[in-house]
Amino acid sequence: MEGGIVSGKFYKYFFCIVGAILLMGAGESGCNPQQEARQEAQNRASSRRAYIPHNDLEFKNYDKRQRIADDPTMILWCTSSFPIPSSPLFTVPVVGKLTSGGKRPFPDDPGPDGMYGHSGDYRYGFTPADIYSEWYGMPVFCSAQPSVWQRESTTIVMRDDPTLLDAHKKAREALKGGNAAEANRLLEEAVNKAGRKQ
Repeated sequence: MEGGIVSGKFYKYFFCIVGAILLMGAGESGCNPQQEARQEAQNRASSRRAYIPHNDLEFKNYDKRQRIADDPTMILWCTSSFPIPSSPLFTVPVVGKLTSGGKRPFPDDPGPDGMYGHSGDYRYGFTPADIYSEWYGMPVFCSAQPSVWQRESTTIVMRDDPTLLDAHKKAREALKGGNAAEANRLLEEAVNKAGRKQ
């Protein structure tokens, strides 16, 4: 019995050695347990198929955002606060989108101001009355949905405001008609009403 086991082992090693010689290296002979495990892992990995999305949501989100940014009647409500304790939250209506201070219409320096160097990290936009607003070193949240924000100690609570939403819709109609002054009046009036409610 033992002789048979020894004999079987002898033949196994004999064929491994012959195979290694014929294939010019033990690594390719299939007698290396680590090589076999590695090959098995590679086979398993190559047999996997990753899920391929069919709805193309990433591109649709990108495309939708570009269309929104290109809409001259889009109003974004951008809420921020100064980076000091207990700073009040404030909201600015911005037409279209916020633009990064690093954006340039040229492929290289100098910038449009004739100066060299990169601008600081700021974002800016214009209200319906064409008032310039800029955020530098401040967190800012922008949404197409107007809301009233309230700060209580360190908690921020947000709720929709029907007065602002109604004014938002009317202001967009005014912008469609080319009446920026009316859009600004509607928004100012609604913001004042919302402030009196709090």
